Amino acid sequence: MADKQASSNPLVTAKAADTSLNVQLHPLVLLTISDYITRRALRSQQGPVIGAIIGQQNGRSFTLEHAFECKLDAQDGNVVLDGEWFEERLEQYRDVHKAPALDLVAMFTLGPVEGPQEVHVPVLKQVQALTGMEGVMLLLFHSELVDQLQGGKLPISLYETVHEQEGDKLLMKFRELSYEVETGEAEMIGVDFVAKGGGNATAVTKQEAAQAAESSKKDKSSKGKGKAKEKEKDDETNGGEAAAAAAAASVLSPEDEELIASLTAKSNAIKMLNQRVNLIRSYLATLPQSYLTDASSSTPPPATTNHTLLRSVNSMLSRVPLLAPPSIAHPTDTVTSTTSDTTSTSPTPLPSTLERAGDKERQDVHLTSLLASLTRSVAEAQSMGAKFHIVQREKQQKDRGNAFGGGGGGAGRAGKGTGMGMGMSGFGEEGVLGEAGGF
Repeated sequence: MADKQASSNPLVTAKAADTSLNVQLHPLVLLTISDYITRRALRSQQGPVIGAIIGQQNGRSFTLEHAFECKLDAQDGNVVLDGEWFEERLEQYRDVHKAPALDLVAMFTLGPVEGPQEVHVPVLKQVQALTGMEGVMLLLFHSELVDQLQGGKLPISLYETVHEQEGDKLLMKFRELSYEVETGEAEMIGVDFVAKGGGNATAVTKQEAAQAAESSKKDKSSKGKGKAKEKEKDDETNGGEAAAAAAAASVLSPEDEELIASLTAKSNAIKMLNQRVNLIRSYLATLPQSYLTDASSSTPPPATTNHTLLRSVNSMLSRVPLLAPPSIAHPTDTVTSTTSDTTSTSPTPLPSTLERAGDKERQDVHLTSLLASLTRSVAEAQSMGAKFHIVQREKQQKDRGNAFGGGGGGAGRAGKGTGMGMGMSGFGEEGVLGEAGGF
């Protein structure tokens, strides 16, 4: 593609880069560019479309994250940027996007499919002079390809600037770059909102827009009095009601919007799937016969064979039977039922691969549920055993305490009786001695 562009566009170089750039394009940049171009087209504004793109740079890796339109000026017959305004706006974006730090990485504008033109060179040279950055890229939006898009291809091209020596002059040329689309969570929400909002969008032709603008001007400039004023008021009321009715008829309900968005997404998915399948088929058709399909083949696979891709294709084909329709009863697939009197043989359809997979998943779910119930029952049994052991231990301690308390009481009563007997005996001996001594 580079050779073709180089032959038709002298500004596009055919020399390959020493090291390729890794560029990640965010959808928010595409939404900003498309919104800018759409507003200019609906307002019938003339002139070029030029804007700036900010992002991150880490070595040879770039991210294109945000974009904004630029104020233009004329200088020596060329369209250039308003330098003071551009520096101020770029500094404002740098202050807002500090974590992570974003800076100017590219400029966007409209351009043909052939590549950059001479009118784009002064703008890039001015940007390089204002910012001191020589690696500013150029993103071209091809408006003529919007109605011819198919699948996931975007109507944009990305170029990096290079300098080549031709004679005594150092010329600025461009080299096309490849990019990949990277989406964040916030951008996914924004893209989804735009996709859903596009379902109830109503196309307005230029003639209808001109008529509406003319009628609005007439309504504002009319200053009639009396009956003329009342008549204009009635006409305005009737016109408002008619406009409201037309607007209500053209607006879709939320259910219709959701259905349109769902069908559009499915249609795009089917188109992309068809393109990918055709691409895989065309790639496999270019490969030679393999020993897996031809046992008599002794030709080794070529050195350029992508075995990783072939393994991925084989893995995908192994999952295809899950999407196969239910199998139809075959004459050989029979079931024999035997009764006491007769034996009958009747054909029965075999379960499809999808049904067998569903049955297996259902059995796995039931088995998991039974295991969970069994684990819960074992845990409850362990808890019941622990509680029973605690109750039995408390009961044994209580019985042991009651037994020791009864024995101690009997011994106390016996000791008390002995003491009383000894006391009475002592008093008796003292009386006898008194009578005998005669003190």
